[in-house]
Amino acid sequence: MDSSDKERGARAVVCSVLELTDGMLRVVLDDVTNQAPGNPGQWRHDIFVTFKDYERSELSALELSEDEYAAFGHYVLARLLASNGLLVLKPE
Repeated sequence: MDSSDKERGARAVVCSVLELTDGMLRVVLDDVTNQAPGNPGQWRHDIFVTFKDYERSELSALELSEDEYAAFGHYVLARLLASNGLLVLKPE
């Protein structure tokens, strides 16, 4: 496996956290496009994906359920693969 920390893909998913006025924390996901593909260059916002609000105490203490962590990780990975045209869905 190549251990280069200088290369990046053309598209990515960005996670950010926003403090809301009601004390909740909002986790926001956006798709971004690399302006210098192959390099860790500038990223440009492309598409708003989704958001979810959490109780500050629960999120800040990393006290989400295992199901919530699994669902979040699955969603981020699926979105990353889909935005790069790499997601393969199996027929039911």
